[in-house]
Amino acid sequence: MIPHEHGAWGQLAMPLLTALAIGRPSASAFLLALGVVLAFVAHEPLLVLLGQRGRRAAEEEGPRAQRWLAGTIGLAAAAGLSGLALAPGPARAALALPALLAAVVAVLVRRKLEKTAVGEILVAATLASAGWAVALAGRASPADALAAALAWMLSFGAATLAVHVILARARSKGARDPGARHAALAVALVAVAFALSAAGLPAALAWGTLPTAAFSVAVCLTRFSPKRLRELGWAMVGSSAVTLVILVVGLR
Repeated sequence: MIPHEHGAWGQLAMPLLTALAIGRPSASAFLLALGVVLAFVAHEPLLVLLGQRGRRAAEEEGPRAQRWLAGTIGLAAAAGLSGLALAPGPARAALALPALLAAVVAVLVRRKLEKTAVGEILVAATLASAGWAVALAGRASPADALAAALAWMLSFGAATLAVHVILARARSKGARDPGARHAALAVALVAVAFALSAAGLPAALAWGTLPTAAFSVAVCLTRFSPKRLRELGWAMVGSSAVTLVILVVGLR
């Protein structure tokens, strides 16, 4: 009943770690972060109950999935509401963004579109956006909190584009290659980051987005073998670690 997607765990952990690091330790920040993690864990039993893990899993694991879903949702609500009660007003308002994105993702899950490029980008944006509220709960400045969340949303969007290029090439045996298009989209995400920094947000937003986006462009424009997906994953972890350092150093 624990989510299997290692990439999604990274998309959850990195923004939360950044949010906690750029603010000051507070009960509300830690409670909100805990609530987000528990809500993410609830995602797997929900998929089992919806039949997204197969009919056999739904039939054999249904009762256990119900218990896991009830337990994780209950604990997530308890932690989240406690954190909400202690959080400052801006942090409460910031929770509207991940809530809205989560509602959109729920529709995609229901329609079995979660694994499309758009679906995975929205999932990544949902997970990253939760860091905004956590950072504000830790009394980070509004500009720093927003910059950190946006950097992760843009970085993970670029990374998702690269992964889907590899998958498209593998599934079509080279007949379909969206590499150039996805590379252009990744460059556009970097341009957005630099434009936002030029408009007044911290420069760490632009520089923090650059490592993963640049790596994604390179993957899109080269023939990266699907057999090396594990290596790609570790390389993405490395670029994300660089982003984490840039954001923490630049925003503290």
